[in-house]
Amino acid sequence: MSEKQQLDVTHGRNLLRLAGPLIFSNLAYTLLGALDTIFMGRVGVTELGAVGVASALFLAASVLLRGTVGSVMVVVSQAYGAGDNQRIRRAFQEYIVLALLLAPFSLAMPGFFTLFFRITKPQEAVRILALRYISIRAYEIPLSLVSKAIAGFLLGVGNSKVPMLVSWITVAINMIANYVLVFGKFGFPRMELAGAAWGTVISQAVQVTLFLFFALRLYGKELGLTRDFRAPSWSQIKAMLRLGFPMGLADSVDLSAFGIFMTFLARLGAIELAASQVANQLNDIAFMPSFAIGMATSSLVGRSLGEGCTRKAEKYGFAGLGIGVGIMGTLAICYCLFPGVFIMPFTGDPEVVMLSRKILKIVAVYQVLDVIRIVFCGTLNGAGETQFTGFTTLLSACLIFVPVTYIGEFVLGYGLWGAWAGPLTHAALLVVIFGTRFRNGKWKQAFPIK
Repeated sequence: MSEKQQLDVTHGRNLLRLAGPLIFSNLAYTLLGALDTIFMGRVGVTELGAVGVASALFLAASVLLRGTVGSVMVVVSQAYGAGDNQRIRRAFQEYIVLALLLAPFSLAMPGFFTLFFRITKPQEAVRILALRYISIRAYEIPLSLVSKAIAGFLLGVGNSKVPMLVSWITVAINMIANYVLVFGKFGFPRMELAGAAWGTVISQAVQVTLFLFFALRLYGKELGLTRDFRAPSWSQIKAMLRLGFPMGLADSVDLSAFGIFMTFLARLGAIELAASQVANQLNDIAFMPSFAIGMATSSLVGRSLGEGCTRKAEKYGFAGLGIGVGIMGTLAICYCLFPGVFIMPFTGDPEVVMLSRKILKIVAVYQVLDVIRIVFCGTLNGAGETQFTGFTTLLSACLIFVPVTYIGEFVLGYGLWGAWAGPLTHAALLVVIFGTRFRNGKWKQAFPIK
C-alpha cells in the first residue's frame, strides 16, 4: 500500500471513529419522531397523517434554533485543533447562554403554525390534531437547545460516544412514556396524540440532565468549564449568530420545504398522506446517518484547519464522500429490494403499505444525492462558510424545491409522483453548487477564532 493510500485509510478510519457513534446518536434523535408515528399508526389513519405533518413542521422550526446553537462545534473543533483550551471553555459557556436566550422563541410556534395552516389549508381534522401536537412539543425547545449546545461541544472535542449513549437512553424513556400516555396505562388517562407529544417532552428533560452530567464529569475539571464564567457581550452574540444562524437556516429551510411538501400531499387524501408519511419517516431515518457523516466531516475539517493543515482538511472531505455514498448506497438498495421490512413497523393498512412501497424507491434515489450534498455542506461549514451554504440552500428551496413540487403535483397533474420532482431537483442542484465550491478550494481558510 502506497503512502497516499495509507493516509486515505487513516482519514477514513478517523472519520468513521467519530461518525460511527454519531450515526447511532442521530438515528436515535430521528426515532423520537418515528416513535410518535409508530404509536399513532396504532391509533388511526388521521392521527398518523397529522403527526407526520406536525413532526415535519416542528422539526423544521426547532432545527433553526438547534442549528444556530450547534455551531459551537465549529468553534470548539478549530480551538481544539489549535490547542486553545481557554477558547473551548469560553465557547461552551457562551453557547449555553445563547441557547437560553433563544429559548423564548418557542412561545411563538403555536401562533405561527396556526397562521401557516390557514394559508396551506390541510384537512380540518389534520389541522386540529397537528396544532395540538406542536403546542405541546414547544415546551421541549429550551431543553433541546441546551442539549444541542453540549452535544456540539462534545463533538467538537471529538467525543461522539456520550451523545450516542444519551440519545438512546432518551429514546428508551420516550418509548416508555409514549406507551403509558398514549394508551393510558398504569392509571394514566388515554391521551393518544397529546400523550405522544408529552412523552417526547419528558424524554428531553432527561436528556439535558444527562448531557450536563457527562460534560461536567468528563471535561469540567480538565477544561474548567464552569471557571471564570461570564455572559457573552452583544458583539460576541452577534458573532455566534453570524456563524450559527446560516447553519440553522440551511437545515430548517430544507426541512421546511419537506413540511410544505407534506402539506401539499395532505390535499390528495388520507391514504396518500399516510403512505407519504411512512416513506418520509424512512427518509428521515436515512437522513440522520447522512447528517452524522456530514457533522463528523465538518468537525474533522474544522480541527484540521485549526491545526493549519488544509491538505488534511481536504482529505477528510473526500473521505466523507466515499463513506457517505457507500453507506447510503447500500441502504438505498435495501429500500428497493426489501421495502416491506422497513414499512411493516409503521402500518398494517394494505393500501398504505402498497403505496409506501412505490414511494420508497424514489426515497432511495433521493438519499444518495442527499448524502453527497450533506458532506459537501459539512466540509464548507467546518471552514466557517456557513453563510454560503445557508443562503444557497434558502434560494434553492424557495426557487426550486417548493415551486417544482407544486407544479408537478397540481399544474401538470402528476399528483404524488409529480411532487417528488421538487426534492430530487433541489438535491441535485445543491450537489453541483456545493461540489463546485469544494473543488475550487476557496474554503481552505479557517473561520477566525476570537
